[in-house]
Amino acid sequence: MKFLIVDDSPTMRKIVSLALSGAGHEFAEAENGKMGLEKLGAGGYVCVLLDINMPEMNGLEFLEAKGKLPALAAIPVIVLTTQDEEDLRKKALSLGAKAFLVKPFKKEDLLATLAKIGL
Repeated sequence: MKFLIVDDSPTMRKIVSLALSGAGHEFAEAENGKMGLEKLGAGGYVCVLLDINMPEMNGLEFLEAKGKLPALAAIPVIVLTTQDEEDLRKKALSLGAKAFLVKPFKKEDLLATLAKIGL
């Protein structure tokens, strides 16, 4: 399965990519929501792992834009963020995120979350 990692932090993209590749998955990376939306539109991804705080287009803006595109709306998104506010969690989930993990997280937690949503 191929995942899209959308995060402005090279370190976080590396951490997530190591977890995915260690579980036998493929991945691509994007540095912000705008780039992520463009890559997602190219097709082939089963899930997006999305940061919230990014330049150009943040995670909430990404979720909103993705939800308006019928071809992309069904692709699940897991939010990975340092912000552990309940209002943010509710907003992300209301915009279509399937799960919300707070950084730092364990590799096992990420893989368990993927399994919970059927990936």
